[in-house]
Amino acid sequence: MAGNRYLFEEAIQKANDSVWAEAWEPAISSYRRALAEFPDDVSAMMGCAWALLNNKNLSEAIVVYRRLTELSPTDPGPYERLAEIMERTGEPDYAAGFYLGAAQRYGDQKLASKRTSALEAAVRLRPNNIRPWNELLKIYQSQRDINKATLAALWLVYLNQTTNRERAIEICRDAETFSPHEPSIGQALMLMQSNRTIPQPPPIGSEARLPEVADLMPDDGGEGSPVEIARQRALTKLAESIFSDDRPPVKGMQSMEVGLLIGQAVDAQTRGDLVKALKSYEVLLNAGISMPSIHFNIGLLYKEQMQFDNAIVQLERSLSDPEYVLGSHYSLGQCYQAKGEFREAASHFLEAVKIVDIATIEREHVDDLIRVYEGLAQNLMNTGEAERAKKVSESLVEFLGQRGWGDAAMRARGRLDELARSGAVLSLVELVSLPNSEKILRSIALAQEYQRRGMLYSALEEIMNTLSEVPDYLPLHHLLATLLWENNDADAAIQKLHIIARTYEVRNQPPQALATFQYILQLAPLDIPVHRRVAEMLIQFGRIDDALAQYMQISDAYYQLAQPERAREVYSEAMRLAPRGSAERNWEVRILHHMADLDLQRLDWQLAIKDNEEILRISPDDERAYLTLYRLYPRTGRMHLGINILDSLIKRYLTQNKVGNALTVLEDLVKSEPESIPLRARIAQLYLNLGRRESALEHLDVLGDLQLEAGQKDAAVKTIEAILALDPSNREAYADLYREMTNTEPPPPRQK
Repeated sequence: MAGNRYLFEEAIQKANDSVWAEAWEPAISSYRRALAEFPDDVSAMMGCAWALLNNKNLSEAIVVYRRLTELSPTDPGPYERLAEIMERTGEPDYAAGFYLGAAQRYGDQKLASKRTSALEAAVRLRPNNIRPWNELLKIYQSQRDINKATLAALWLVYLNQTTNRERAIEICRDAETFSPHEPSIGQALMLMQSNRTIPQPPPIGSEARLPEVADLMPDDGGEGSPVEIARQRALTKLAESIFSDDRPPVKGMQSMEVGLLIGQAVDAQTRGDLVKALKSYEVLLNAGISMPSIHFNIGLLYKEQMQFDNAIVQLERSLSDPEYVLGSHYSLGQCYQAKGEFREAASHFLEAVKIVDIATIEREHVDDLIRVYEGLAQNLMNTGEAERAKKVSESLVEFLGQRGWGDAAMRARGRLDELARSGAVLSLVELVSLPNSEKILRSIALAQEYQRRGMLYSALEEIMNTLSEVPDYLPLHHLLATLLWENNDADAAIQKLHIIARTYEVRNQPPQALATFQYILQLAPLDIPVHRRVAEMLIQFGRIDDALAQYMQISDAYYQLAQPERAREVYSEAMRLAPRGSAERNWEVRILHHMADLDLQRLDWQLAIKDNEEILRISPDDERAYLTLYRLYPRTGRMHLGINILDSLIKRYLTQNKVGNALTVLEDLVKSEPESIPLRARIAQLYLNLGRRESALEHLDVLGDLQLEAGQKDAAVKTIEAILALDPSNREAYADLYREMTNTEPPPPRQK
């Protein structure tokens, strides 16, 4: 509905004057008056948003800019402003998304420079996003900017190397064509072709240099066991410390003397004179020198001389340094293994493999993988089976002791991730602990290839043959269940998955059990007992928000099963848990709305009223609850309460200076109830209060007719008086009606 153009222009002029004077509060007020006349005017809304932003009213500015993205979807400006605000308020994910939105629109408008800046801002905030890097690479190459193009190419290689190595190699080759003399690209290609990885490149816009060849080379070079790699690293560190100040001060010993002892120890250890090396290290320890590199080296020397208790003490002191943590755990495992303490040995070997495994998995799955290893360690400690611990230790020593163990870990991780697509995150340690693990990996790969080609019987046969060798490896059973499902044997698939989940629980591996139960629900979403078990496990893990979401799914399942009473019982259970959920998720209100909807469908008006009254007690601004009560009270014979609750909502909006919300509510209600006298009276009065004469007259005219039809003569007379006071263009017609109804002369029009 069109507003008053004169009032609008007047408010805009005042707003512009205030903006010129940088008087932001008056500017905001003037823009709001203008928007009350024409709520969707883009220029007024732009000005209001800008004033709010300068006045640091960021939350309100966000609302206005979001509305602008709807009203002017091709304009990049609101997207860029939203991105800047989100960045300032610590929301990098949202900021990056809005920068991408701005970049797309700048591109549509052929504004290349602004598009590039927006893309760079997006990857600065969230560098692990492939799409903007792809676009930036094309831009930089078109600009012949070798440094920036190289950086973009390296980021794309880094992001693709674990999930799409062929694409990473293709990027390297394309980049080599563009800049054939860039050494970092050639090195990255070599690493990709040898199935290795590159480290994370520097961020865009930083002063960091591009990676040199040495930066791209893995620390271990793929050679030797973790202990050999860590030993060499420790010797290098100690040798470097001789000529630097990178040594802790020692009372009673000069720096030169400390350097001499370190040099003697390193030289002796390098030459294989372990006795002399040990004596030099012991002198340093007795003098109070504590360096992780010394503790690690002396621990190794004690181990090689079979002084395992002394070795354990020193190796535990080197665990705190990330450079030696892998080698220290491996060596500690060897010490405990030599002492016959197989559970302790297995625990340290488990930690060593965990470190390797975490380095191979995608970041988003790291927390899940850590929980898997925690469960495995707990299970190993609880069983007390020395023979099992011994076998686990031997398998892990064999795996970490082989040449190229890093590459083997990467290959295994790729297969495990394929195997885990529909289930829990899988650990490397469970696989390498199996006999003939390489053969099992090949069998899994073959079965998955059969599966991709639709050769399900061949895939089933391959998996069954492998299971005959390793019947306890549950991921294979999970793959078998998936194949059964694809072969339309749904009952057998779900039955097997139930067995897998319960077995994980018996083995004290709750993360895998939970993931399996959740996979069952993907296949059988109405399985109530599984829903219940998932909710229980989520509560045990402290994942209350996820548990509450699960309760909502349980209620929905009951509703689909035509059991609304049970659905409501579950909502009641969820309400008892809701106070433990995240405050920002507003769980109590969300659950009560679902309960109210359910009660409405069951035609239980009283319960639905109770639900919505409780919502308003918790969340007094909930418009949906107000309007539901407005409709429900009359159904229970309490018409006056319906109007009262509507008045409360309108009053609340007006008190909060949300006139637009109040008008929207009343306009929507009038559209659905055009013959409602109370609604017409309220919207007419609100328009009168806002000075919107034409809108007020429109509703007053209808109101008078409705009152006359209802026999409300006195009320109709008052309505006609209100119309006459506004001096409408057809005033004489209303004046005649007034004389006819009252036998008196009408009142004069209100002075303008």
